[in-house]
Amino acid sequence: MIKTIKIQKNIAIKFEIWYFILDKYCEVKDVRFIPINLDNVKNAATMFVGIANAEPWNGKWTYSSAYARLFTIAKSIGFTGFITMDNNGLPCGFVMGNTKNRDDGGLDFVLCEICYQNNDAGHVYAQKTLDYLSEQLAMRHIVRMLYVEQGGSGVSRYFAMLNFSKMEDVIAVEKRIN
Repeated sequence: MIKTIKIQKNIAIKFEIWYFILDKYCEVKDVRFIPINLDNVKNAATMFVGIANAEPWNGKWTYSSAYARLFTIAKSIGFTGFITMDNNGLPCGFVMGNTKNRDDGGLDFVLCEICYQNNDAGHVYAQKTLDYLSEQLAMRHIVRMLYVEQGGSGVSRYFAMLNFSKMEDVIAVEKRIN
């Protein structure tokens, strides 16, 4: 499968080969996407706990805290999210986020959560889901997807494999509140 991506040519070629090899290796063929709603967000919370507490994130999520976080995102204005169903019809990950208005009147999509196993199959499912999400967002004239993640080099490599690039004009700051 040839992927069209808007980056430098030599990187695009490497990505096309990587995607083709993983797609064939993992035999990811019949992928379905189920819209996330307030009724099925509990399925996403169960996946989130198992994946977010594993490498490279090493979180300390409970089902209750994960459900609260995902439910809040799912009921936000401009919400879009999909659970990915694998070849066997089983849920294998999800993406979810919402829109954010820009000063020029356009919209950005803020990807709040992307949750897939950190292995070859997980990367392929994540990429297929991001492709599908991008198609859905393009139909709404949304041209940019934003994501902020805390983590080290393992997390950075994971998102680089999913074709995310650093935004040079963005800073992330925090203020601790006692």
